[in-house]
Amino acid sequence: MKSLNARRGLTQSAPYFIPVFREPAYLRSGEVAHCRAMQLLLADIIEVLEHMAPPSLAEGWDNVGLQIGDPHRWINSVWVALDPGPDVVAAACRSQVDLLITHHPLFFHPVQRIQTDMPLGAVIEQAVRHGLAIYCLHTNWDAVSGGLNDMLAQRLGLRHLRPLRQSQEASDRHRHGLGRVGTLARVKDLCDLAQEVKQRLGAVAVRLAGDPRLKVRHVALATGSGGSLVGDFLGTEAEVFISGDLRYHEVRDIEYARRGVIDVGHFHSEHLTVDAIVQRLRRAFRRRDPRLRIQACALEKDPFSVV
Repeated sequence: MKSLNARRGLTQSAPYFIPVFREPAYLRSGEVAHCRAMQLLLADIIEVLEHMAPPSLAEGWDNVGLQIGDPHRWINSVWVALDPGPDVVAAACRSQVDLLITHHPLFFHPVQRIQTDMPLGAVIEQAVRHGLAIYCLHTNWDAVSGGLNDMLAQRLGLRHLRPLRQSQEASDRHRHGLGRVGTLARVKDLCDLAQEVKQRLGAVAVRLAGDPRLKVRHVALATGSGGSLVGDFLGTEAEVFISGDLRYHEVRDIEYARRGVIDVGHFHSEHLTVDAIVQRLRRAFRRRDPRLRIQACALEKDPFSVV
């Protein structure tokens, strides 16, 4: 007979897995047979998420997938957010949400201790106590064809897209990889393009480097922190690199190459994913469980202010 941990899906290969056992209140109220006939398990939702963004596309340093939760637990309510931060997790628990899907992982590195008077420990304790599962789609969602980088490129009006750094799992049909390279419908000055990017992303400000009068037709971009892809960008025909969290010397290298940079910040390059994941999941489960509530978390904002 399988051990209790094996039956719950807890194995040594999942070091961050914390089982959760609380069932939604309405399942404890006696309306079990009819409700469970249609209701979804967390494992059902994970299956769809892994089809959307295969974990095999994640970078080797990344930690994607289920962070906290029991795959065999019933799910009635889902929130989507960018970060599993204390305020988001607390609000999800108050709202009796069963599953929080985020872009950024709760755990980037192995946890040495869970100290509940510290932010990470408090989040873990609160999630486990309230039965909140947490699942993340990160660099696998960045890389997958049709994922976050494609969404950003389409939001900015780019055409004829290809990966900036192609994945080993890419094919003629599925062009997976980090970043994107594309073309604008018409040539624009770098300064005018920066103004348009700011407007399309709803940012208060963006940072610009390079000659403001630089003529731009080809654009490279990367969601989140794009510094590791600067070398890939310089190997393309693109005149400008759009990303976030770029460092001083990375920007200098681009400037010395007579190219341009539009740094939109980490938050604005990625937050558009929240509504996109909500809409995809609603379409996926609309007929299977029409009572499943899937909502975007409305609490998040850019941590930076412009003064």
